[in-house]
Amino acid sequence: MNLSQLEVLVAIVDTGSLTDAADVVGLTQSAVSYSLSRLEAELGVTLLERGRQGVRVTAIGEDVLQHARTILTQTEIIRQKTNRERGLSVGKIRFGVVPNIAGRLLTGILRDFQHKFPEIEIVLYEGTPHEILEWLETDLVDVGAVLNPTAYTHTVAFASGVVKVILPKTHERASHDSFPMDALADYPLIGPKSQYRMFHSLVREWNLPLPQLRYEVSAFPTILTMVREGLGISMMPDMLYDADSFDGIVKLPFEPLLQLNIYLVTYADSPVALAFMKNSHQWSKEHGFLE
Repeated sequence: MNLSQLEVLVAIVDTGSLTDAADVVGLTQSAVSYSLSRLEAELGVTLLERGRQGVRVTAIGEDVLQHARTILTQTEIIRQKTNRERGLSVGKIRFGVVPNIAGRLLTGILRDFQHKFPEIEIVLYEGTPHEILEWLETDLVDVGAVLNPTAYTHTVAFASGVVKVILPKTHERASHDSFPMDALADYPLIGPKSQYRMFHSLVREWNLPLPQLRYEVSAFPTILTMVREGLGISMMPDMLYDADSFDGIVKLPFEPLLQLNIYLVTYADSPVALAFMKNSHQWSKEHGFLE
């Protein structure tokens, strides 16, 4: 039993549904359901009964819920007192990140941090990977998400995943288990220029025939629509998109496998910035965005 499971339990009861509870705690509905099932299995009792009328708390569930609320309240008090002791009661974080990062990842880390540090303001800066590097150099942002962490004072792993090719289901290679990396140059490519540059940097030492970007498009729904209509193919790290709206589309890993790692970095020794990085790393790891 852990605090996350108790937070899920309270959120389900307070909202009346698993879907709404998922929005509150920053998880998917399946993750909320799994968390509740694990808690009930560990305790050996049924806490909630689900039916057409919604969620009903069982008698033992009412007792557990009361204790869960008490535990979460006391935990929040401890956090607030220790935050003040560490100089984290007030402050501001300026966070630089690419705009097409998965909504669940970004929403999750921001919501979790603001829950733990409610007096700290988070200002979000969205830009290309090159812009984020410039913002870090000029102190426009305190923390940035980057691919190469070696030049910075403080770094933590943030997200990792496999880069995949996105094809229409009618594509000649759609039924294969993987996509040969050297075949990418044979097809028109759709996507943002920043992502295209990222791919170049990842495979530079392999001396592959590199594709030409036929359609420069930044909006992810537009990319999916164009791929679905057969105008070309695209590629994207799986941690940068949410798993929806993929009807008519196939995602294949490259051969050889192409892994992308993203880091949070800062030049600052600010306790607020370091707390944000540590908390984001932990949330990402706990929720499957960091392998």
